[in-house]
Amino acid sequence: MLDVLGAGQPWEVPDEWVGGVRGQLRAWADDAGALRPGVFPEFVVGTPAAVWFLHQVAPLLGGWIPVLRGEYADLAAVLTRDFHRAPVRLGGDGYVVRVAAGDWPLLAVGGARGFNEEGRRQALQLSRDVVSLFVDAPPLAARARALTSAFDRVLGDREATRMHVQADYETIVQFWQTAVLSDAERAVLPELAGPAAALQYSLEALREAQAELSAVVADDEAVEFPQLLARLIRATGLKSQPPTVGQVLGIAGWDVEHALAELRDRFDPQVWLRRNTEWLERAVAQGQRMPARSWAAAATRVSVHLAGVLENGPWPEPEVPDLSAFFRILDGDSDSAAGTAGQPAAATPIPLAWASPTTDATDVHEVSDGGVPEPAVGAVDGAEVDDVRHSADAVSEPTDDVRQSPDAVSEPADDVPTPAHDGTAALATGPRSEGEELAAAGNDIGALAELEALVGLETVKESVRRMVAEIKTNQRRKEFGLPTQERARHMVFVGKPGTAKTTIARLLGRIYKELGVLEKGHVVEVDRSDLVGSAVGSTAPMTAAKFREALGGVLFVDEAYTLVPENIPGDFGHEAVATLLKMMEDYRDEVVVIMAGYHREIQRLMESNTGLASRFPKLLAFSEYDTDQLVAIFELQARQKGMIFTDEVMKVVRRIIPPAPRGHNFGNGRFIRNVLEEAISNQSTRLALRDPDTLTERDLRELLPEDIKPAASMRAEDYLLQRPGT
Repeated sequence: MLDVLGAGQPWEVPDEWVGGVRGQLRAWADDAGALRPGVFPEFVVGTPAAVWFLHQVAPLLGGWIPVLRGEYADLAAVLTRDFHRAPVRLGGDGYVVRVAAGDWPLLAVGGARGFNEEGRRQALQLSRDVVSLFVDAPPLAARARALTSAFDRVLGDREATRMHVQADYETIVQFWQTAVLSDAERAVLPELAGPAAALQYSLEALREAQAELSAVVADDEAVEFPQLLARLIRATGLKSQPPTVGQVLGIAGWDVEHALAELRDRFDPQVWLRRNTEWLERAVAQGQRMPARSWAAAATRVSVHLAGVLENGPWPEPEVPDLSAFFRILDGDSDSAAGTAGQPAAATPIPLAWASPTTDATDVHEVSDGGVPEPAVGAVDGAEVDDVRHSADAVSEPTDDVRQSPDAVSEPADDVPTPAHDGTAALATGPRSEGEELAAAGNDIGALAELEALVGLETVKESVRRMVAEIKTNQRRKEFGLPTQERARHMVFVGKPGTAKTTIARLLGRIYKELGVLEKGHVVEVDRSDLVGSAVGSTAPMTAAKFREALGGVLFVDEAYTLVPENIPGDFGHEAVATLLKMMEDYRDEVVVIMAGYHREIQRLMESNTGLASRFPKLLAFSEYDTDQLVAIFELQARQKGMIFTDEVMKVVRRIIPPAPRGHNFGNGRFIRNVLEEAISNQSTRLALRDPDTLTERDLRELLPEDIKPAASMRAEDYLLQRPGT
């Protein structure tokens, strides 16, 4: 049985369906022309990419943050058992909560980006063919059909196919977020539009489920959606509304804030959770099983969002929702689910609990009949999470079919792909450059995933990948007692304003901390005024103080060329540079210094002191964003702020972006941010003319074409007045 909570009734999986899927996987394995990128961890040698892809995506066809339950909860492992050699297998009648990145249908496409065009075309086709295997599996069918139709449109469009086999991965992801899906398909695949859209979908689903269930089964507290969300926030262990939730809710977020304030001194999460479980039990008893299932599924999704799965860091295991009590209600074991006289059963400390982030991990594991806390699978590479709850015999030692001889499962080779930041393995691409080694060396780094998500900056990303690969390789050499090839990590960033130089510096600090290169990874941002004094003898102490503040992290010197003004030989800035050079030598492994500014001016700075250039062996050039990238940045930032808009709005955005070549001081990403802020301000002015009582949530979130105007401080005549920066 496979039960996908919220996706309908449990499905008794037919043996013939399982046999058919396995037969297709074996056919791909027997096909000499099938795409085989290399060795996948935990898969037999020679496994086709299609088999690996099916293993990654099968459970996610059940929904955005699906809850899968029953003997087939680990559906992917069941279907790929001829190829998959996991160290343990899941069994019993447990359940699994799955989460993956919003680009999960493109895992094969992204993994093959290092292939030639034919290999990338194959990856696109196999993605469609794998998904189509599930169109007749009821709990997975709706999303499988929508995704199959989307792939068919891409494959049927010559230009769209060409883009998939030639463009960079970021462009492909943006294309899927904005142009591939129809409205009907987007409704069943909300996460493909990005994190904000997925969160909005989850919140709206909970709002609808709450209204539907409350209408037919009386709730003791009769809470409205803002009160419900406030209780979930508190039950998750948070004291305030996460910023991402507030951005999606917009003005409605104030109602949640008021509800949180009302709960501040009189909310007991365990009491509320117990009452909530009793409410769901009454719903099931009154024949409202489907609304209760929908509510539980929606509440699970929202609790996972609240637990921080859409943030950049890993999702801690203790924040996984415990649905054990609810499943016992569905199975008819109400006594063990809710206890007697409203008290929780001994084996379930918190019924239907969304556990606190500060709770010890063992507190959220269901206790089996034997009284032993059962194991759960925690965070997988920081982004995809399984929370597995099952009977005591559900996780077994490897069986005979798992233990393989060396011939069956080889040791990882040099080109073995490791799990990517979305919790799945990246496709190996054969021989790789140092930059491509990132897939194997650093995909467990959240900051690295954040770097990859930035618009544009391909050459910068490649440089960072190379630096990470070099660090990881040297760390591995040390483990074998081999000599390392360490180089100074100080670097120069050159580029126009608004091209994300400061952003990259902050990400590098986090990356170096996660790699163990820097102790803290923080960034101290300074400019001339922070380092150069106005009197004799004041510059060196100022510079030294800022340098010591950056110990264990990054010292980011903005507009570094202003330290040594042109044609002023006695300027105190020369003393600041000399002090920096001395301290860089004294603390060579404790600080990374980054000089940032315009290319020509930075070159002059490097020539002003013979010791500077040799201390900064790396130069990262930040290209100006093109018009398409600026439009994409506007769209991304607008969605993050919870705004909605039409194609007509985007046409106006494109129209007000100055044509290339742009002025020396054009603001790039900063320009777009100002345009968006101006648009939201204009929208507020427009809505202020209406009766507030007539405003709907859509009115408060929707941008219209007339709202899009050049920001007052960023009109063409002001470009040259902008202060240079990053």
